[in-house]
Amino acid sequence: MAQYQDGFVTINGLRLHYLDWGTTGKPPFLMLHGGSAYAHWWDFVAPALAEDFHVIALDQRGHGDSGHVDPPAYGTRHYLADLQQFIATLGLSQPVLMGHSMGGHNALIYATQHARELAALILVDTDAAYPEAAVQFLQKLGEKPGKTFDSFVEAISRFQLLPRETHISSEKLRYLASFAFAERSAGKWSAKLDRKTLFRDPIDGRPFLGQITCPTLIIRAEHTPVLSNEKITRLVSNLPNGRWVEVKDTYHHVMLDNPDGLVQAVREFLATSLP
Repeated sequence: MAQYQDGFVTINGLRLHYLDWGTTGKPPFLMLHGGSAYAHWWDFVAPALAEDFHVIALDQRGHGDSGHVDPPAYGTRHYLADLQQFIATLGLSQPVLMGHSMGGHNALIYATQHARELAALILVDTDAAYPEAAVQFLQKLGEKPGKTFDSFVEAISRFQLLPRETHISSEKLRYLASFAFAERSAGKWSAKLDRKTLFRDPIDGRPFLGQITCPTLIIRAEHTPVLSNEKITRLVSNLPNGRWVEVKDTYHHVMLDNPDGLVQAVREFLATSLP
């Protein structure tokens, strides 16, 4: 099974971190995590996909071990500018692009402009637009100060998902949490995340869905808070080459709740979509 390597690249004046599963030479497969997450959220699915692809997961700006931006610049347009340059800098020709939640939205908007440059697009529990109520909720959340902890052990013990519902085991959750925090001054620990990433400035992708001509799969969580039957039906009907599948035993964080189910859905889709 492939093991990841850490990589860094400077994009748009910002140092971005990524994980590379060391399978250079195979078709590229780029993963984008959701809001307030980081590249290691893909650790439970990437090794399996690395059997057939050159798998890379990016820490998007303000997340994980990538740089923060001051004054804040965390709108969809900023993530897109990074993504475009990241793909070009690493020379990822015709990648499969997969994103979850916020990362899925960024991937979707990217595909409205660059569909011909993608082998396929996979959106994990993602909608084409952000509800205004969600934008306001995240704004209020981002205005609250981040918590600090007296030790790494305490920080990990207080780690929580948002939404909180999940099937992930406590052992895997602790593993995931181990990448979330950094030691600050005076032995205090706090999240690596720049809380200002919660100040979203999204682009509404609904008017541009017809421009996503590459094969597209929407993966819906069984207990999704994002994609109602109406929303997913409308999404797929507006995609020129789209389909959807539901992964059982999952809440919003599909790659954590049922990684094997996600890998199976991806493999089945790509087996019939790639040349």
